[in-house]
Amino acid sequence: MTDISENLRLIKYGCLQTIIGPSLLCDIIVFIYLIRHWRKEIIKSPQNHVILCVLTISFIEKTTDAIFSLYFFRWNIVIQQTDTFCTCWTWLNYSLLTVNLILIAWCCIERHLFIFHSQMMKKKLCLILLHYIPLLICLCYTPIFYIINIFFPIFCINIWDYNYPYCGSPCYAFLPFWGTFDWLVHYAIPILIISFSNLFLFFRVVWQRIKQGRPVEWNRQKRMIIQLAFISSLYLILITPEVIVGVIEALWSPTFALEIQLNYFFYITNFVHQLLPFIIISSLPNMYNELKRFFQRIKRFITRDRSRIHPSTIVNERERNLITCVPTYEKTI
Repeated sequence: MTDISENLRLIKYGCLQTIIGPSLLCDIIVFIYLIRHWRKEIIKSPQNHVILCVLTISFIEKTTDAIFSLYFFRWNIVIQQTDTFCTCWTWLNYSLLTVNLILIAWCCIERHLFIFHSQMMKKKLCLILLHYIPLLICLCYTPIFYIINIFFPIFCINIWDYNYPYCGSPCYAFLPFWGTFDWLVHYAIPILIISFSNLFLFFRVVWQRIKQGRPVEWNRQKRMIIQLAFISSLYLILITPEVIVGVIEALWSPTFALEIQLNYFFYITNFVHQLLPFIIISSLPNMYNELKRFFQRIKRFITRDRSRIHPSTIVNERERNLITCVPTYEKTI
């Protein structure tokens, strides 16, 4: 049994180690693209603000939380065996995942406003009330919640185990009310919002295009719809299994699929942050075209250098042939 668990741990390490490098490279590429097109993609496109926040949080996760996880999967112990580190690591992991999940849930609601009420969202007051304030709340709510319940628990005392990922679970998670509240409000409700908002968006677009004869400006809005569909699918596929099991454990059976949850579902959520930049690149057509042109220029540069080498080789061969032929010609004379 020990060998099986050790092999599973090393497989987890290998998978995460393999993808984290390309994921960081994609993060850098997306950041460079957004900086180069800052006015178009950020200032004039407030619908991209949520995507920028999600990508930034994902980058922070890969440079902090993912590194700590890699160390644990490699050596089977946390990188710093102190209660302070365990508290900070748990807070970081919980905050980064839930902030991104809640941001995507809000993004699904917000896209309805930008697609079907675009003129209203151009007004400064509406943009402040319906965009910037909700965005700020999404960024601040769960980190504050976890600071209170992880750093300063009122009804329990944290007991950390350095031989478990994230040193185990904070003590509030075992309290009936707060554990259930956490799973329902911070995980289950955002997943439901993501699911139903995407379905409602799809049917709303079809309804306006077919029944009412008022088609949405498809060429202008399809990028937002496709981007939202890709990112939402990533979160639904990788997080939904953990949330379903967690809600069942919180409401009915604390030991339901516990081993699967601990060994697999908790681990799978690591790949949400790792795969996110790939999804963002594929959903940005302008960026995809820029990358395509970049690789085409590299290919032309390489082929041009090769074409410069071949003629010189041919000339050298001709000169060598002439030199070898001269003595033969003199002898014949």
